[in-house]
Amino acid sequence: MKMTSSRVSTVRKNALSVSEPRLCSRTSCKVAPLSLGWRRGELSSSENSRALLKTVSHKPSAAQKSRVLKVTASGEKARKYRRVVFGGPEWIRHRSTNRYLRHIATMFSSRVIRNLLLPVSFFTGLTVFTGFINTYGMGGEPMNVVLPNSPFSLTAGALSLLLVFRTNSSYGRWWEARKIWGGLLNRSRDFVRQGLTWFSDDDANLKEQLVRYTIAFATALKVHLRDDEDMREELSAILLPSEVTEALEEAHVPNHLLRIISQIVWQAQLEPILTTQMDENITFFEDVLGKCERIYKTPIPMSYTRMTSRFLIVWLAFLPLALWKEMGWAAVPVEFMTSLFLLGIEDIGVQIEEPFSILSCEAICGSVENNSIAMLVSQDKSNAVVDPKGPYNRVSSDYQVNLLPTDQVVGFFDN
Repeated sequence: MKMTSSRVSTVRKNALSVSEPRLCSRTSCKVAPLSLGWRRGELSSSENSRALLKTVSHKPSAAQKSRVLKVTASGEKARKYRRVVFGGPEWIRHRSTNRYLRHIATMFSSRVIRNLLLPVSFFTGLTVFTGFINTYGMGGEPMNVVLPNSPFSLTAGALSLLLVFRTNSSYGRWWEARKIWGGLLNRSRDFVRQGLTWFSDDDANLKEQLVRYTIAFATALKVHLRDDEDMREELSAILLPSEVTEALEEAHVPNHLLRIISQIVWQAQLEPILTTQMDENITFFEDVLGKCERIYKTPIPMSYTRMTSRFLIVWLAFLPLALWKEMGWAAVPVEFMTSLFLLGIEDIGVQIEEPFSILSCEAICGSVENNSIAMLVSQDKSNAVVDPKGPYNRVSSDYQVNLLPTDQVVGFFDN
């Protein structure tokens, strides 16, 4: 169904008035679910069009809350608050010199530190126990249970290398995942642009279906890489009920959606070269799917993770015996801070090793949805801008090209 120019103008104004969704560290937003009228191809009112691009606060359903409550580790519940997207205000605050005071003031409210209170308390308690037996003894007489500093000096370098390599490897996985999802956003824009431009004007339903399934693929990939989201709930906001049911019957939902997208492109009966170019983008989507699954299913070798953890635990457990010899009861706060920071570095490496639950994939899916719908509802206006009979193709005295004589042209290049 072809949209009128007035309807396109209204929708375009609404699209430009809404910024792209952004997830901050303490708030969660996503694009509002697509209205059923749009999913059926019935863009019949400006109110319906405004609903397409409106961003609202995301309130999890009862089913989502129950799934979250089943997670026993408090750190898992807090991962969604790490899905941060920066804009201008966030960068200004991030590089402000006030960050030092802010970071110190919020140190003990940090989720990373709060998650480490149990192991840090254990090592601090060992230090207190070391001080007790060296001061009062077990039978009333002081004991002298200490170790020299040289073993810790010799092994500190090796422990530092293990921690640095662990953290760098995890960050590499996180950054690769972010680049993969950035590529998905770019190719989704390009793919929708190709379809809306190259499909025939008579294929309005195919165009809408192409946009719908492109958005659905990004959303399905996000759910596919997380354990606390429901595929049916997410896709029901995008696809028709029959399309959702068909997709959920498949063993691999994202792969099924890509197959449907291929059929949509084939059904458009484009010229072979155009079909090939669009198929290259579909192949890229397949590569994105495979790369994400590779990162998700393949952790850093477990032996390396276990060895680093064991090394760190033993090192911190015996450290109070070396600290007590020189520092006495001052070893207690020193052990507390040392274990807090070393365990914090190791824990950060573990937390970012699986990147998809802390990446703001919702914001990227929202951008795919906003950009795709904006191109769909503004295509008629864009077509009107392109004038095949522009001034350089018209016979007009206002646009005359004064050509130099041939001998003057040759002389010009000789100079």
